[in-house]
Amino acid sequence: MEPTSAILLILTGLLATAAFAAAMLLWPRFAGSGRRPVLRRAGLLLASQATLTALIVLTANKYFVFYATWNDLLGDGTAKVQVKQVQSSHGAKADPSGQVRRFSTGLGPSRAGHPQDPAKDGRVDRLEVHGPRSGLDSVVYVYLPPQYFQPEYARKRLPVAMLLSGGPSDGPTAWIKQAHVPAEAAREVAAGRSQPMVYAMVRSAHGLSPAPPAPAPSGPSAPPGPGAHRRVVKGMAAGLGKTVKAGEGKTRDGKTRDGKTGVRPSVCVDLPGRAGGQAETFYTQDLPVALLSTYRLPRVRQGWGVAGFGTSGQCGTRFAMLHSDRFAAGASIDGALGAPPTAPGTAQPDPYGGSSVYRQDNDLLWRLEHLPPPPVSLLIATGRDGGEAATAARFASLAKPPARAEVSLVDGEPGTLGQWRGHLPSVLGWLSARLRGE
Repeated sequence: MEPTSAILLILTGLLATAAFAAAMLLWPRFAGSGRRPVLRRAGLLLASQATLTALIVLTANKYFVFYATWNDLLGDGTAKVQVKQVQSSHGAKADPSGQVRRFSTGLGPSRAGHPQDPAKDGRVDRLEVHGPRSGLDSVVYVYLPPQYFQPEYARKRLPVAMLLSGGPSDGPTAWIKQAHVPAEAAREVAAGRSQPMVYAMVRSAHGLSPAPPAPAPSGPSAPPGPGAHRRVVKGMAAGLGKTVKAGEGKTRDGKTRDGKTGVRPSVCVDLPGRAGGQAETFYTQDLPVALLSTYRLPRVRQGWGVAGFGTSGQCGTRFAMLHSDRFAAGASIDGALGAPPTAPGTAQPDPYGGSSVYRQDNDLLWRLEHLPPPPVSLLIATGRDGGEAATAARFASLAKPPARAEVSLVDGEPGTLGQWRGHLPSVLGWLSARLRGE
């Protein structure tokens, strides 16, 4: 029974009521002069005041959640901290451009009988991104609309939406080949239902690859090389998302041979005490910085949105809620709400390191009910026949200003991006209406 438990609050209320009633009933019996009557009356007052104070404190704690657990209050919890990696730059400012490699692709929309022209068709780039903060690497596909290359937009920064794939549609090109995002976005802009936007499409946390360990120095006093933290993992086959061996100390499943470092993330949270498990840091810090260093994008939160599909659906809304300084809108498409689900068969069965507090902090329903709402717009898109329809309605009912939450129910229970293709234009339009460029 934690300090925020309703049962504890009810029991304390009953105890306070009983103490007050006892004081009222026994006060006449303890009347009189002498030491004993005075001590008895003082005991009645002390018991009633103590229980009433406890009731007031517990009520305030349940509302404001000053202490979520007894460990928070008593301070008897222990934490083991170990430094896994030290920057070789001795605190020098990092150059984010060295963390990205860009390649042009032919995956963008094209007009029949005409060669691709970015100013008319747009362009899809393939980025190899290395996250200096998270130690994770990923391939990211970026769709740039035609307006990005047109002279009248040369000084404008178009809004950007990060799209995370997941579930049965978790592939590096799933948003392009299954959902046809570039073509759908171009069609929505042409019809006047959406503004031109940049879309950065990336795999779920399970598709992130831990960076290979830095090579050992040649001598005991040899300093690290200048490129020690700028290497980009090249183990992603183009367009296929298959990892290959990236170093002697790393196995094919993205895990180092000692089984302690380089753990591949299974959910989009930062895994406590695990090097290579900082998926949330990659998506909310490394990736935005990499995109900003490569393209002409907004520098304020009002121009950034995020959406996730399937197992990444919860990530889309959670990133917006927990990182409202970066994102102004977040959407979950066919995702599960609450705490991030754990992917079966992964190397990290408990992404919270056994901490109930950390698990609770990542539970979106609990956050909406107990914490101040963030200034973001949220969308929950799910099937009417799925198991998340009722949860989505509860999620929207818990959202209070300045947070705004909407629910979009579609017929049936579509389970892949291909099946959701007909409904995605409305999601893209929703993001477009809530973001603005510079």
